Amino acid sequence: MSSASAAADQDGRKLFLGGLAFDAQEDDLRKDFGKYGELEDVQLPMGDGGKHKGFAFLTYRDAGDASYASKEHHGRPYMGREISAK
Repeated sequence: MSSASAAADQDGRKLFLGGLAFDAQEDDLRKDFGKYGELEDVQLPMGDGGKHKGFAFLTYRDAGDASYASKEHHGRPYMGREISAK
C-alpha cells in the first residue's frame, strides 16, 4: 500500500466496496459514487480471466463524502447485489 493510500485510509477518505456485481465497471463506480463528492482514485482489482475480484476501493478528496457514500450504500442493493460499503 502506498503512503498516499495509507494516509487516505487513516483520514477516513477511503471507502471499501464489497460484493460488487461482476459487470460493474470503473466508469459505473465513478458515475454512481462520484455524486457524493470528488473522487481522487478508484481501484477495481482484476483477477484471472479479465474479471474484477468483486470489490473496489474509492478514495474521496473529503472524508465526509466517503462517510456519506458509505451510509447511503452499506447493506443496500447496487447493480443487483447487496454490497458492503465501509
